[in-house]
Amino acid sequence: MTVPRLVILGQITLDDVVPARPGPWARQLGGNALYAAAGARMLLRPGDVGVVSRIGSGMPFDVKALLGRFGVAAALRRIDQEHLIEWLIYEEDGSRRSLPRNLSLRQRVGEGQRADEDYLRYLEAQSPEATDLPEEWRQAKGFHLAPQVFERHRASLDALAGGAFVTLDPSPHYSRYLKPRAYAQSLAGASAVLPSEQEIRHLMPEGSTDPKALADIAAGLMNAGIPEVVIKAGARGCVVAVDGGVGWVDAMPVPSVVDPTGAGDAFCGAYAAARVLGLTPFDAAGKAVAAGAAVIACSGAEAAFDPTERR
Repeated sequence: MTVPRLVILGQITLDDVVPARPGPWARQLGGNALYAAAGARMLLRPGDVGVVSRIGSGMPFDVKALLGRFGVAAALRRIDQEHLIEWLIYEEDGSRRSLPRNLSLRQRVGEGQRADEDYLRYLEAQSPEATDLPEEWRQAKGFHLAPQVFERHRASLDALAGGAFVTLDPSPHYSRYLKPRAYAQSLAGASAVLPSEQEIRHLMPEGSTDPKALADIAAGLMNAGIPEVVIKAGARGCVVAVDGGVGWVDAMPVPSVVDPTGAGDAFCGAYAAARVLGLTPFDAAGKAVAAGAAVIACSGAEAAFDPTERR
């Protein structure tokens, strides 16, 4: 078995995307693992990207065939649980809520409420763990951990400890409640942590959108013990904090926003790929914002793999 240069561990979902303005929507294939793989493939060649995930019952798409068509290897474990279906509800200000559509869950997770234990257990069951990795893939040069419940992230960081470069996109289910020192301690072992602005909003002065405050938070997380911090700030770009300094990388202009779903995941996949290729953190961030811009100009994970966007 060929060993990918970058292995992505994350979820695959069925998404019902509800736009901020009234318009048509349809169920489509999504999930952080696929969007991250699409971002990585904008930089890495066929066979250099691998996806590790889980597939539940009722999945109407042939995920392995789709990934193979775009040069991505797949290790997909079948589980005896209905595959996760989510409403992705966007608001005019760009914010988003995720709500489960599975009947067994939607009766127990109220709109606007913090996810309950049943939902988190469901997410955990559909999230891959290190034991799902093909043994040969453990030799990969880099790994990206897409958003998952904390127990999965912590176990994967422990299992992957060693020489590989490991990027991690923290889940809002736990990251929104962590102070800088707890952030660093909880995610010890990650080479780079890439939260979104929304996931560290609780660390900002109330009501603040000051870019300097965001840069200060990135520096604070790095000083707390995270070697490399990249905070995604949507249309403003991102802030990078490494030992050599802290600075902004501007976003790419996008003529038309079709669907923002997956942009942050594609950013992370491209960043991880660029770092595996040896680019500096700031150069990698430049590739990452370009990947995010490419994804919001289309809709759905399959479209995100558009070959015109790949090298």
